[in-house]
Amino acid sequence: MLWIDQLRDQLEHHFRLRWVLANTLGWTIGLYAGILNPICFAGAGLIAGVILGAAQVWAFRSASILSLSDSESDVRRWVMLTFAGVALGMIPAALLGLLYIFGWHFGIILAGALLGGAVGAAQWVFLRRFTARLAWWIGANLLGGAICGLLTTIPLIPGVPLGLLAGSALFGYLTALALEKIIASPSQ
Repeated sequence: MLWIDQLRDQLEHHFRLRWVLANTLGWTIGLYAGILNPICFAGAGLIAGVILGAAQVWAFRSASILSLSDSESDVRRWVMLTFAGVALGMIPAALLGLLYIFGWHFGIILAGALLGGAVGAAQWVFLRRFTARLAWWIGANLLGGAICGLLTTIPLIPGVPLGLLAGSALFGYLTALALEKIIASPSQ
């Protein structure tokens, strides 16, 4: 039980670790749950957006960062904006992903960047009241999404999403750095 206590302590005191974990779990569980959705592929975006947004709220709440911990309407707004970003970015990203299947390998990188950028742009609607650093947030989401897209092409052990896990962890790390930069100097 000692390692569980140490993990809980680390999660409680380190925003970046919570944020990386929230993004890794949010993207991975969200996309896999969506893919398993029998209704349609677009369901992946819808489910992933809600799960990712909720996981990120957990990271924010534990950090008492921004005002997300103070208001339930802020929590709903963050989740809905994340949902909207993933939902809007999923269809064009899926079309670009099809180009990868047909041999244009750069398509998967563009698909990831587009999806990450859509999430970043949607979440910016919330973040803009705290900072004017639009480029930091959207840039981190674009780069994180592109890297995540690339890493999803890593050969997988059947049933183990190694590329998606690594990509979403890197996505979380890059966006955590951007959030920390935004929070450190909010007025710039």
